[in-house]
Parts: sequence; structure tokens; C-alpha cells
Amino acid sequence: MTDGGVAGTLCGGRPATFFKACVLSAFLFVTGSLHAAKPNFVIIFTDDQGYGDLSCFGSKTIKTPNIDYIAEHGVRFDQAISPTPVCSAARASFFTGRTASQHGVHDFLSDADSSTDQWLDGETLLSEILSDQGYRVGLFGKWHATTKSWNPVRGFDRWLTYDERQADWVNQYLHSGTVYFSSDGQAIHYTGVQARYLSEEAVRFIDSSGDDPFAAFVNFVEPHFPFEGLPDRLVEQYRAIATDIVAAGDTSSFNSSANVLTAQPNAPGVDTHAETIAQYLAAVTLVDEQVGRLLDALTGRGLLRNTVVIFTSDHGHLTGQYGLYGKGNATVPQNLYQQSINIPLIISGPIEHVTPGQVRQEFVNLYDIFPTVLELIGAGEAQADYDGPGISLMPLLKGRRMIRFRDFQFAEMGNARMAHDGRWKLVRYYRKNSSLEPKEVWFDLSHPLGERRPAPAPSESQQERLRTALNDFFSTYETDEHSGRRIWDLPRHNGMEIWRKKTF
Repeated sequence: MTDGGVAGTLCGGRPATFFKACVLSAFLFVTGSLHAAKPNFVIIFTDDQGYGDLSCFGSKTIKTPNIDYIAEHGVRFDQAISPTPVCSAARASFFTGRTASQHGVHDFLSDADSSTDQWLDGETLLSEILSDQGYRVGLFGKWHATTKSWNPVRGFDRWLTYDERQADWVNQYLHSGTVYFSSDGQAIHYTGVQARYLSEEAVRFIDSSGDDPFAAFVNFVEPHFPFEGLPDRLVEQYRAIATDIVAAGDTSSFNSSANVLTAQPNAPGVDTHAETIAQYLAAVTLVDEQVGRLLDALTGRGLLRNTVVIFTSDHGHLTGQYGLYGKGNATVPQNLYQQSINIPLIISGPIEHVTPGQVRQEFVNLYDIFPTVLELIGAGEAQADYDGPGISLMPLLKGRRMIRFRDFQFAEMGNARMAHDGRWKLVRYYRKNSSLEPKEVWFDLSHPLGERRPAPAPSESQQERLRTALNDFFSTYETDEHSGRRIWDLPRHNGMEIWRKKTF
């Protein structure tokens, strides 16, 4: 997998101040103490998180000891991707276990521009299934899978997310300052470092659950832009590092001569590039600190031994690679770069469910978490009704060797679709004029230049292999109503949809 990080230490333990708690937690992981019938869940989502920007995934400069701890005592998936490299679509896939071409959310959703409020109507959400199984379910932070985020969504007992009625939508992404929230539908505001507020409220929810099993979704907005306003104590430790990264040329110029993509003007100026990188790295470290707070709370309450902790992100992020900042909609037409689709995925949990210390190389996808959770909670009826592409990760979590778990990875972004087999990558763009043949672009992921240049098409047999895989997958996991092939006919998601602006 291509390292999408801007920086990269070896996986280490948590800070010495946490040593006693770590020893206790490790003992419980190893001994497999008595557990409740159903495990608790703490699912931590970051926003626009680069795959390589965690020390346990290879970063040599960024500090993420608490996230590393989850990896050390759980399973790290090195080949995880997002089904769609944009926020709302990826989160909708996570909560439904289905592709964008099944549920219909293909881009970020805006209350101001969206033409319908019916997003995900008729879909069965993971929160609903957990609630039906007796869980208390809480969401803290970013929702963004439907519009009207101030309204509590089906299946949640506790709702703390953003309120676009009170402020501009950018307000939700403030790392510090006054952020406007909806608390169970009631408008409130909070002034301070919002990541800390979210972790504190998640702990209060856990404490209120009593003897009921709980599922807490903690959705930080870091390290999403704006790349400013992070605590200076964190930014300062990365400013020199960021300057060195920029000076070393770890971010490359966009190659317009390839005639594939046109850059959107999202990148910072030359004078602010290093500061942007420093703020981004500080945001990742801020999240790590809050992960430590959550782990300490679980440990101190004797809950960690029966809690499945999942750390992941909605999608990846370009931080200057190819001269771009952003994700799948950072270019016209949309891109499916590895940096956009690769995500970190780490899962730890009770010893009977998770064999710790593993690093898995199977092709996995964000929507695999949906059937994995269903199997963990024993939701047999929901498992039988599930019609998405996700595969339960339970055999991998338990350390079983899986032959050909998946031969291909698939992703989509609007009218763009992708398939790769680890080396050859096919990106196909469907045209608004359906009488025209789709545009196809090939990449050789084994080439030193990676995706900086399109590659000559591979052999005819390899072309046919990937085309057949892509066609078979999406013919199975798409609906006529929601397919990205006819994205121009679908309801408007926002006022910036790139496929309505320019096509091949």
C-alpha cells in the first residue's frame, strides 16, 4: 500500500504516566477474564485521516502513542480502504454496510443546497440494529450522513452533533473556539477545544449506561481543515518538522500534462504550506490525546476487557501530494488516488473475539465493520437480511489464515469507479452522454512513480480481469435508483458537485 502520510516511529506503548493502567489492561486482554454476553463498543472516527499519519502505520515523526496502544493490543489492517473518498458518502456506507450506488449518498451533504431530506430513508442503520439488540447508543461529534444533523437520527439514545441552524457549516470544523451543537435536538454552544469536549461527553454517556451494553460513536473532526486554531503547544512541536518535510519535497507538483485531472484551488500558498502541515500533524496528535482519555476511562471503570475499540477514518487525505489538498472531490473530475481512499483501521477487544498483536494484509473495506459488529452482537436476523458487499472480519480478528479473502479492492466517487488487485489499478469515468464509451485510466501501483503518471494499459488478459471484476461487483452492489453511473439524474447533494461542472 502506498503511504499517504506526510510524516511517519515504530509502534510504541503509551506514555509512562499510563503504565499501571496499561499493565492492568494488558493482563485482562491476555487472561480473558469473564465477559458480559455482549461486548461494548467505542468506535472512533477521524475526519480526513491520512493512512500513514500514525506512528503504528509507519510515521517516523508524528506522535500517536495511544492509538499505537490499540494496535499493539488489537489488530492492525494495513490494506483498508474507504468505499467512497468523501465524508457523507463514506459515513453512509459505514452505517448501512452498503455502497454509495446502493444507498444513494455520493458526495458531502449540505442542508443549504440539498434538494431532498430523504437521505437514507428505507435503509437499516447500524445504530438501529444495536438499539434493537439492547444497546444504549450515543453519537458524539460529526454525523454528516444525512441532512439536518441537529435532529437525532434513528437508533441513538444520546445525540451530540452540529447545528447548522445556528452557524455556518464551517463552524463544525473549528478545532477550538465556539462551536454550535445539537444536544438531543436542543441548541447549545461550547467554547474550548472541541475534541476534548466530545471525549468528555462520551465518557459521561458511558457512565450513564449502567448495566446496559453501550455503543459510543466518537467522531472527531480532526484533522479536517481549517488547518488553523490547533493548540499551539501541539503545533509548535511540529513546525520545524513540517518545514523539513516541505523542503525535502515530500509533496509533489501536480502533472497537468497527463490530461487526466485538473486541480481545484484547495492548496495553501507556498508561504503557508509548512504551517498547514504542522497544524495537520497537531490535529492528529490532539485526537491521540483524546483516545488516551477514552482508554483511561474504560480501564479505570473496568470496562476495557469487555469493550471492542475500533479506530478508523471516513477516508484518506492529500496533503500536497500531486500538488493537491483534499480527497476525492479535490480534483475535476474526482480522483481515487490511494492517498484519498486508504484509511487506518485498528480493532481491539475481548480476548475471545480478538487475537492481539496482529498485522493483517487482507483487502478490507470500511463497510466490513457493519457485518463484523452484527456477528459480534449476535444479530442473526439482521445478518440474514444484509445485502451489502461487506465481509465479517471476525475470522481475521481471531487470527485465522484466510486464503483469497478478497482478490480486489473497489471504490467509487460519483461517476468514477475503481478496481485494483494490489498492482494494477483501473479508474473508469462514466460520461453524461451514455452513448459514449467510459474513459479509463490505468495505474501501476508497483511503479516508483506510483500514481504521478497514468501507466500504459497492462496486457489484454489483465485488462479483462479487472474490467470483469469491476463490472461484476457493481452490477451486484448497485441499484437503478442510486447508481453513480447516472449521477446527473440524482438529487443534488450540494452546490459544488464536480460531476455537474465538468465531465470527460
